[in-house]
Amino acid sequence: GPGPGQCGVVSLRSRLKRGLLASLDRLSGRHAVLLPAAARDEARILDAIAPYRVEGGSLEVALREPTPGALTVTVLGYEGHFPRRVLWRSPPLPCRGPTTLWLGLEGPDAGLVRLGDREVGRAALPEGRRLALHLELHGDDGSRRERTTGHYRARAAAAGAIDERYFHGDAYLDHEAQGEAPRVVDLLARHHASGPILEVGCATGGLLAALDGRWPGASVGVDASAWAVERAAARLGPGRAFRCEVEHDELPAEVVARAPFSTLVLWAVLEHFAAPFATLERLGARCGPGALLVINTANADGLGRFLFGRDWEGHYDYTHAGVEQVGVRSLRAELPRLGWQIEALATEQVWDASPEETHASVREAWQGDARFRRLLVERDLGDFITCVARRAR
Repeated sequence: GPGPGQCGVVSLRSRLKRGLLASLDRLSGRHAVLLPAAARDEARILDAIAPYRVEGGSLEVALREPTPGALTVTVLGYEGHFPRRVLWRSPPLPCRGPTTLWLGLEGPDAGLVRLGDREVGRAALPEGRRLALHLELHGDDGSRRERTTGHYRARAAAAGAIDERYFHGDAYLDHEAQGEAPRVVDLLARHHASGPILEVGCATGGLLAALDGRWPGASVGVDASAWAVERAAARLGPGRAFRCEVEHDELPAEVVARAPFSTLVLWAVLEHFAAPFATLERLGARCGPGALLVINTANADGLGRFLFGRDWEGHYDYTHAGVEQVGVRSLRAELPRLGWQIEALATEQVWDASPEETHASVREAWQGDARFRRLLVERDLGDFITCVARRAR
């Protein structure tokens, strides 16, 4: 990553790239896209199979290259969103064909590295949940193959786990920095939302504060995190944010007193419930006729889950108890059953944070090809759903 004094250089390089691509667009009459070197030739990509989601105390990478040579293994830690920090690098290791690379992650074996049945070193490990390996094989035949494999350690949800660590590292790098509030306010305004408004999953109160700019004092929020609600209360004042696990608890009396609600917002929340539609049914009972419902959630019917299965990014957050139950098909079936008429439903984005080359190719297709973006939207294959529905009168 850029160090002190380098930000200007990086910015200049980015401007030069954009300028060159724009020139190529004009000269060729085509859309020029800049891809990484790994996109040039699949023969240079090391043949390896590695899990993105790591369960248990060790990581195993199946190295399938038949060509003998020397393998260098580098363990990388994350700086922000990217694996840039070198924690350990092996010397060139003799590799005579298909084998297994093994890395211990906990206990007395933490950091231990084995290639096949040989112990080859002990690596430093990152403190966070994510790590990456860079593998480079120099074949005896003069070939060179490499691959970066991305990994995260699965974690079970525990009581009290939704604390500062969750919002700043364990699940989100920086929850506040995501900046979704203006988009939600605009969506509500376009669909003629009115108060009183209930936000379920209000976190630290960023959206509630933004709602005050359009509907002053009309909104109230609940969240399962005591840490987040404390910060929301400090931001908004008393009587606006309350701790409540709505799947299991009754809404606080102060919230019920504002019912019936004219607008219900569940932004990046529905996938957290073990029984998402039963929970929505209970919340809907607090909404009046003609109430507006706005949902943003993961799409278990999207391309990401289809391609990556258990390695889909939707499983990264250990509080996503119902992420497999929520998708385009279940929303289209369950909302009408619960008395909500869908006014708009669309999917968007590719959701994947692995640096591994084949994972990255899907993100780059989304970023660089409008046809691919349109395909995912038209086929409801994006990894996120935004749905707007109206309560039957």
